Amino acid sequence: MTKWKQSAKGAKQIPGGLGRNHTGSSAPKSQSKKPKVIQVNLTLQIVEAYEGSTRIFQFECVTGDKDHPTDCGVFRILRKSHPYRSHTYNVQMNYAMFFTHDGKALHQYHGIVPLSIVRTARSNVSEWFGSHGCVRLAEADAKTLYEWSSVGTTVKVS
Repeated sequence: MTKWKQSAKGAKQIPGGLGRNHTGSSAPKSQSKKPKVIQVNLTLQIVEAYEGSTRIFQFECVTGDKDHPTDCGVFRILRKSHPYRSHTYNVQMNYAMFFTHDGKALHQYHGIVPLSIVRTARSNVSEWFGSHGCVRLAEADAKTLYEWSSVGTTVKVS
């Protein structure tokens, strides 16, 4: 039986899944051959990761604003890069998992204000607090998703 380290800040254990509380150097390794899918819910501003029909992780996120929307559709992770610095915006995008050819990615949030405050501001004040089309995640969440996923993993955005 594998013992997991103490849960990451704000982590939510998913019953019946691997949870999202692993904070070691690598994400839990699945023995399953079930297809992996990352689901981005633009309305709820959450990212869920599935193996088959089992939800393994759930994370809060911040997506694009109305002037820079996150593309809807079904994609695949095209490439992964860590560390990564955006050439367009000159900002860190660590644990980047690119899912569009124009550079949209799931990645670590790089701002100085906590992601939870940005999410609240985006929901209650203005979409201006959104991204330029990427899906921003807290560092621990981006790292976990990066280590769990592989190039080719399906990404559904709706």
